[in-house]
Amino acid sequence: MWRASRMVWLWLSLCSLASAARQVEVRVDARVELLTTLARLAEFREFNMPNSASPYAQRVAAQFSPFKEHAAVRRLKQLKAEQGVSYDAIASFAVHVGPLPELEERIAFERGPERLDARWGGVGARVFLGELREFARASKAAEFFAGEREFYAQVEQRLSQRLAQSKALPWFDAVFGARKGASYTAIPGLLCGGGNYGVGVRFPDGRAEEITPIFGCWTWDAQGLPVFGEGYLPLYIHELCHSYTNAVVDRFAERLAPALSRIHASCAAQMQRQGYGNWKTVAYESLVRASVVRCRLATEGQAAANEQAAEEVKEHFTWVPDLARLLGEFESDRARYASFEAFMPRVVTFFEERAASVAAVDESRPKVLSIEPRNGALDVDPGLKRLVITFDRQMRDQSWSIVKLKGERCPLGKATPAYDAARRVLEVAIELEPGTSYRFMLNSEGMDGFRSAEGVPLAPFEVAFTTRAP
Repeated sequence: MWRASRMVWLWLSLCSLASAARQVEVRVDARVELLTTLARLAEFREFNMPNSASPYAQRVAAQFSPFKEHAAVRRLKQLKAEQGVSYDAIASFAVHVGPLPELEERIAFERGPERLDARWGGVGARVFLGELREFARASKAAEFFAGEREFYAQVEQRLSQRLAQSKALPWFDAVFGARKGASYTAIPGLLCGGGNYGVGVRFPDGRAEEITPIFGCWTWDAQGLPVFGEGYLPLYIHELCHSYTNAVVDRFAERLAPALSRIHASCAAQMQRQGYGNWKTVAYESLVRASVVRCRLATEGQAAANEQAAEEVKEHFTWVPDLARLLGEFESDRARYASFEAFMPRVVTFFEERAASVAAVDESRPKVLSIEPRNGALDVDPGLKRLVITFDRQMRDQSWSIVKLKGERCPLGKATPAYDAARRVLEVAIELEPGTSYRFMLNSEGMDGFRSAEGVPLAPFEVAFTTRAP
């Protein structure tokens, strides 16, 4: 064990010399600001977080709000509704087009750029791109962003000072292998709030890879400048890591899919609230988060690694500490595992074993068989007075948790809910208003009153519906 640790230390030392000359540029990117502005106008929640409010955001609103009904905004709403375009898809598109005003395809869409989010649909994205060019021209976007250059320079200086403290790059070189010729550019996303995106561009013609993590800005000082606290250092590791591990997940997708699908289904509500809507995003995040634990162990020590592992569990990635320990085997036995890809069969087995454990727990949990009004319905009768929930087994009497979500409407009425004689059907009094959206949980992480007669809790279950307008 001592010898293996000594080898990792030696690799880190050698790589630190090789990495010393490599610079991480920090640059506010007009393409990112343009795409996130458009998503803001299209009312994407992730780009309208309250913590993204700033004097800069006010200047953006003053410039671009008159174009809220532009075809590009309408198209983006449609793409979200029909193809799920949101979150990192926005960031991914931004770095795959050229500078304003031309916004050309840097890699032809029909070639399926490796790191362009698949939700854009390849050549189908050209219609949106044409409308985006027209939006940029009509709104004088290039002129606006040029006028913010002094402000951007102050932002860049602040983030540069923070990221200069990071020791992450030598660790990535040692563990995953140096990316020869790759450029590293950290991009402050001034309208991203708490959202951060590990995007980049890999060219099919052999040009150097571009690693371009985008960092949200969620704290602002009295001068209207973002504050980049110490939390940005582990975040930097996280977003960098996507450029190293996502491609490996893609190559092992067929083998990972069954187990990760089961794991994702077991915690879908918690994952979806964080923007992780399918098994693959959870796979990406799992490897990244475990790698952050390993990197902090190597560069900051055991206490920092323990802190990071605890944070991942808090974010419902309960398997990450065990996965991080497994990755330690890869770091310490490079004679056996020449590359991370060579180690991936062990990772596949890890997730298969985890999925089997999840399946056993899931089998014992009560399930919601049906709910009226129908979950996701958009035309609920506002005169409806009862919510009816049917379970697959007998439930514990006089026990339930109907949880109101922050910022959402909950229709719960004043009367006490009641089960039928078999305790499989619960009726809940509700009070509805026309043209209103409701969203709430049956059980949550901290409230689990819905339990089977044997005492096993229902997994948190999200309910959402909208009543008909008058």
